[in-house]
Amino acid sequence: MDFDLESDFSIFEELLKKRPELNVDALKKSLTDYYLPYAKKLIDLKTKKNLPEGVIVGVSAIQGAGKTTQGEILEVLLKHFGHSTVSRSIDDHYLTHRELCELRTEDPRFIRRGVTHDIQLAIRDLKDLQVMEDETPILVSGYDKGAQHGDGDRFRWVNPQKDLVIKAEVKDKYLMVNKSEQHIKGIEIESADYQGNNIFLPSNMGSDVPLVDHLLSEDLLKFLSDQTKLTITMEDDENVLISGNGTLTVPKKDLPNGWRLITKRPDFIFYDGWMLGARSVSDESVFDVNLPALETEESKTFAKHVNRKLLSYEPLWEMLEFLNVLYVVNYEDSLKWRDQAEETLRTKGEGMTHDEITQFVHYFWRSVHPAIHIKNLAHDEKNTSQVIIINDDHSVREILPPGQAKQKYP
Repeated sequence: MDFDLESDFSIFEELLKKRPELNVDALKKSLTDYYLPYAKKLIDLKTKKNLPEGVIVGVSAIQGAGKTTQGEILEVLLKHFGHSTVSRSIDDHYLTHRELCELRTEDPRFIRRGVTHDIQLAIRDLKDLQVMEDETPILVSGYDKGAQHGDGDRFRWVNPQKDLVIKAEVKDKYLMVNKSEQHIKGIEIESADYQGNNIFLPSNMGSDVPLVDHLLSEDLLKFLSDQTKLTITMEDDENVLISGNGTLTVPKKDLPNGWRLITKRPDFIFYDGWMLGARSVSDESVFDVNLPALETEESKTFAKHVNRKLLSYEPLWEMLEFLNVLYVVNYEDSLKWRDQAEETLRTKGEGMTHDEITQFVHYFWRSVHPAIHIKNLAHDEKNTSQVIIINDDHSVREILPPGQAKQKYP
């Protein structure tokens, strides 16, 4: 597993263009201290497993800790060593908008997404990826966080890609749109073919795509208004051709995020999330010490309710063969990071205010609290493989086994 920091560093050229905030010298140091030893552990695990199926690697990190960037670096590195990867997120497995609305009818405290996942879908997705046959492409779920005015939804929609032909029809439907059922036109996918082979469409993909202006562009809505049968293909790397009564070219980025076609079994399946691996705590008195986001009796009661709900996630966590925890000791840094991310939007008259960010982040802390569940995860010698201590500038401070993390950061 040889890697020369000078002659081989060029493999990161495209990533550095995409992520100009990455410092070259800092990345080289992180490669030596963190990424190369991490990659070696994973490759050794794959070798020891000695099976064709993929290895499921969990990555747990609170919002803003840098799991996306770290994942991109590791993907480039493993490809250099001849290993394929697929990245997934627990966000891909949120309940549909309809299911979330139904949950709110039973419990209105779920004002946002949170510990609201389709666990059986997640298990099926990971298992399908792990054991897929190379000659049989499969679909894995996706989730559009921006749909339903930010409430999110999972659609019965397949992301267009090269050699994929999607047949669809525009029909009158009863769909859940912005928290209410509406009689509206929607796009119903009839079939998907990849290189001439029919792709199986799962039964619980989600909602048909509604023709609404917050989801689709004005030009696309106008085009679809008098369409019935559609054929959807890639025109080039960035644009999609929609054919019916005439044709329309649409930027791929302007279409909903849907299910994703995987054509080759990956060696490693990276599965990340803001609460990945979090387990229910038995002693609920830990919620009664007035931690941030848990100052009121109402918030403590909700936190205890979600804590019990975490028990249903354990079959999913048991699928993780290696768990990497990015641990932010000063977890309130995530408020600062989120505020920095929203600052650019605020200059455009968009984005959340400081108070809205606090309310948003605190909701997730009430669901899975960094000072309770995530700390426990960083100290968990049974289920956690390694703990990465993250500085307030997102850099890696040190890599520890969970036992040492517990002693050093109690």
